[in-house]
Amino acid sequence: MATAESATPTNATDVTTQSNVRAVFICLFAMCGSLLFGIENGTISGFMAMNAFLKDFGFYHTASQSWNISTSIQNALTLILLGGAILGSLLSGPIGTYLGRRCGLFTSGIVSIVGVLLQITSVNLGTLLGGRFLTGMGIGFSSNFVTVFNAEVSPASLRGMMIGLFYTGVSIGTLIGACVDQGTHNISTRLAYRIPLATQLIFPTIIAILVWFFPDTPRWYITRGRQEKAVRALRRLRGKQYPEDQIEADIANIAYHVTLERDSEKSSSYLDLFRGTNRRRTHIACGLAFWQQWSGLTFIYTFSTYFFSVAGVNNPFTAYMISTGCQLTGCACMFPFSYYWGARKTLLLGGALQTASMLAFAIAGTVGHGSIVSSKLLVAFTCIFGFSLNFGWGPMVWSVATEIPSSSLRSRTQSMSTITSWSLNLIITAWLPYLINTSSKNYIGAEVGYIFGGMGIVGWLWTWWFLPNTKGRSLEELDELFLNVLNVNFSHITATILTYATECICQRLDQL
Repeated sequence: MATAESATPTNATDVTTQSNVRAVFICLFAMCGSLLFGIENGTISGFMAMNAFLKDFGFYHTASQSWNISTSIQNALTLILLGGAILGSLLSGPIGTYLGRRCGLFTSGIVSIVGVLLQITSVNLGTLLGGRFLTGMGIGFSSNFVTVFNAEVSPASLRGMMIGLFYTGVSIGTLIGACVDQGTHNISTRLAYRIPLATQLIFPTIIAILVWFFPDTPRWYITRGRQEKAVRALRRLRGKQYPEDQIEADIANIAYHVTLERDSEKSSSYLDLFRGTNRRRTHIACGLAFWQQWSGLTFIYTFSTYFFSVAGVNNPFTAYMISTGCQLTGCACMFPFSYYWGARKTLLLGGALQTASMLAFAIAGTVGHGSIVSSKLLVAFTCIFGFSLNFGWGPMVWSVATEIPSSSLRSRTQSMSTITSWSLNLIITAWLPYLINTSSKNYIGAEVGYIFGGMGIVGWLWTWWFLPNTKGRSLEELDELFLNVLNVNFSHITATILTYATECICQRLDQL
């Protein structure tokens, strides 16, 4: 009897482990959607410094006796992709609601494939931009559906990590793109940039073909009133060994929360985001997205290879490849630190490191401009920035923005945060080429680091003052925190001041 009783927990543990492994495998498959985003980031940065690409879409700069690209084309290449991503994000709502998450992933794969094929076969700027717009739409679809799909198919104990796989996929893809550029940039023909473009076909194709071998999410089936399909989908997702009574309990729990959210959405509106304590929650969620964009990530992700080439860095493609490796390392370090420290401390440490490295980048590029030491320091501080960004502000912003909102306004608050991020990214991308392109009259080069570094200081102070410590707190405790505290750090600051004042008064009384 004792043997049977002791075996039961082991069997239950084995079933849970098997179910978790199955969920991780499915989420890793969905991560293919974010790998395209990363590869695109990694390759476009190199194209702007690749002679074969510049001969087709750039011009010969007589003063420097080298090929260059105009600021208007730099703008067009980046802004058209962002425009497509914004449109894809907007269309994700109705597609995900009426056709399902699985169909959304399939759509992202097909649209991305068409966009990449247009870019590969392009011989003029119009076709290239059209392809990049469609690729951007595919990225917009995947950025929504990968996170939603992973959140809805994974067990609660793994949900945070599975959502974080999206940013991990972006980091891995960026490294892949940088490595491919490094291997092809010396080719004198169009294959130099067409081979990297071809690598962007791999993961959308995997998504488009294999997505039909997986069920849609049980949550989506329940929202459409298909209870039986939801049960079958959950059984496939968890495996045959998963207890039937647990499946019924999970389905009942999903149905309860779907009903609860529907009732909440009926009784709330976007105006509620700016009322009462929700105004502070909206401020934090959108503020995180705002300061993330001002960290300088667009400059490092999109333009660093080009900047290295015009700043005189030897082997700019190798330098960018090394920096993307540091980004991936930072992303890996983020998981244990955020688990033990929580989001607040991780963001403060990451923000301090990335701000210091950006200011040091600016100093190295201006004080010793053109020297070998300066170029090496530029690469070193770019690597430190990439590590610290992916350690904190890169992935952590989205997880915090998910748990800060109230349950009744979570989707609307996240929508506002996403719009803030994309909009500011669009604005920064529009003027940044004019400051780093040597053919521009407004060229300031490495001094752009002073702009992002200065904003980073303000963002760090904002984080210290406004961001609460959410580690170990339930959603109910967070609700109480926002209801009872005027400012998340106000009570701590007030207590410190009062304690110090009391000690001073007591010391003065003792002297009397």
